[in-house]
Amino acid sequence: MKSASDELKTLLASRQFYAADLYSFTLIDGTVLRYASGDRDITANGHLFTAQGPRIDRKDNKAKCHWKIGVAVDTLVFDVMPQAGDLVKGQSFLIACVQGIFDGAELKLERAFMATYGDTSAGTVIMFAGRVAEIDLGRAAATFTINSHLELLNQQLPRNLWQPGCVNSLGDAGCGVDLSTYAVTGTAASGSTTGTVKTTLTAATSYFDQGKIVFTGGANVGLARSVKSWTHAAPGTVALLSPLPNAVAAGDGFTIYPGCDKTLGANGCAKFANTSRFRRFPYVPTPDTAV
Repeated sequence: MKSASDELKTLLASRQFYAADLYSFTLIDGTVLRYASGDRDITANGHLFTAQGPRIDRKDNKAKCHWKIGVAVDTLVFDVMPQAGDLVKGQSFLIACVQGIFDGAELKLERAFMATYGDTSAGTVIMFAGRVAEIDLGRAAATFTINSHLELLNQQLPRNLWQPGCVNSLGDAGCGVDLSTYAVTGTAASGSTTGTVKTTLTAATSYFDQGKIVFTGGANVGLARSVKSWTHAAPGTVALLSPLPNAVAAGDGFTIYPGCDKTLGANGCAKFANTSRFRRFPYVPTPDTAV
């Protein structure tokens, strides 16, 4: 059952109205992108939904909402066809999808019913809400699959696994390490590529292994990558786990964080003086094959 104001019910009963879909993407960093399916911008609930952004199509056979009875996960599928100049955090829309900017983003789909186009005083109806689950990319379009929040029930129990390594993730509530106090800023040196960053940082070799680097300047600003390895030299080399879309230029700024190998060794809890929160099960039997 979807709620609607009395004014909206009266408008729907008149069968004379305009309708437009309103899409709100909330990225994991809090950035909100709002798009309207109409041919003009629409202001609803105090927010501007632009009609100048990418074209969003739900008329194709596969582009539908699927609602199910019970606790089965509802889905919404739609096509996004970006135009030249449609940017997300400085990247073209399709490149932003490739870079994972929409991963884990929240989506709310509303429908506005208007007596005259642009008049949203009657309110909107929430048609769907959920999280981005999958994006299929083509040369000129991206197909988004959105899962309802019921997917949060699809979690394996018990929450903690019995494993030889520490079950905490670096920086989470169980770990308790404040990564911001370990952040190191630096700039790239000449010789950097899409997969490596040359820099004059002085940390010991392996200190940043399995950590994270976030670019604060240059063509890759805002992008983050996992650190495969760090070698201290003159200059040192940060090897990235996956390449960047643009080459790193000398002078590009970044912030880098150390990683944890989930042991009590020098690159584990000891690095963060956090051995009291170490949680591992060293005596778990190793997997064996029955013959």
